[in-house]
Amino acid sequence: MISPELAVIEAMFKDGLRRVMAEDDPEDIRQWASATLARLGGGDTSAVMTWPQSFDFTDAMLAEYARQAAIPEAQRKILSWPWSSWASRIEPLEPGMLAVITAPDGQGKTIYSEVLAEHWAKHKNRVVFVHYELNRKLMMLRRLARHTSITVRDLKAGILPPESVNRIAAVRPGLVSWDGYISYVHTPGWSMERTCAELHRLHAEGECDVIVLDYLEKAQPSPRQAKLHMDWYQRETDNVEQIKTLAESTGIPVLMVAQMSKAGKGQGTNTVDRNAMTGSGEKSNRANLVVLLRRDRDDLAGYSSIVDVIIDKNTMGGTSTFQQQMQPQYYRVGDIA
Repeated sequence: MISPELAVIEAMFKDGLRRVMAEDDPEDIRQWASATLARLGGGDTSAVMTWPQSFDFTDAMLAEYARQAAIPEAQRKILSWPWSSWASRIEPLEPGMLAVITAPDGQGKTIYSEVLAEHWAKHKNRVVFVHYELNRKLMMLRRLARHTSITVRDLKAGILPPESVNRIAAVRPGLVSWDGYISYVHTPGWSMERTCAELHRLHAEGECDVIVLDYLEKAQPSPRQAKLHMDWYQRETDNVEQIKTLAESTGIPVLMVAQMSKAGKGQGTNTVDRNAMTGSGEKSNRANLVVLLRRDRDDLAGYSSIVDVIIDKNTMGGTSTFQQQMQPQYYRVGDIA
């Protein structure tokens, strides 16, 4: 007679086989398997840290910080920030953290996420950039414009002067020499469940140190969410919970781009806050860091090149407001000299 524990496991595998034979939706099966394994529990002693263990943990943590400090900054594998304005206010991302950058349409959220992804890749990290919206061709054009100072319009023209051709040729060796790299995952029409499954796979294969997700609102409903008749706000909550659970269970930090509501777009720098993000408050509740971006707009000249950066939530330090300069034609952003 088998033990009660083995009986439970046997029942689980039988149920899984039944679902496979019935050709249930693969995403539904993955969700069921994940939830069932979580309910089984047992065997995992990593959730509890005793009082004596906490002191050993603290000593090991401080020793690791000391080891990192002894390495020249350019050679460290850390998720620091490419701008001194950010680095002086926000600590590097730690394992499992969720950071959110939010702004209305057209104000440069993706530019920030691209620059951050490249900075992290340059510093030994294997970055997975999930892009629900921009296609691969546009992503590569934007990257080329950023590193060559040649506009996308000129690149697409197809006829370039020799000087521009030389600049393009000079870019590749520098990017290829980085100690890390970026894997671009184009996910149009994907649900968050399918996205998380792919991220779990990449992490298991050692290809994912940090995730950049652009952007949450573009994730499509999954069959499970449709069956539960979730409305848009419920799906947002569910999607945020999925990505945060992935971050915490694997230790992978996540930078997530999120939309801001029309009401938030009309607010000034002194009044706008993270409540202006669209959809569920779970984005703010689950995030460790929330950064708001705001650019003034002139009806004739378009958006200003000056960006108001508002650190509205920061579990690693204080909040503040400051300004940066953007070069949208080259998809770059930097501190104001």
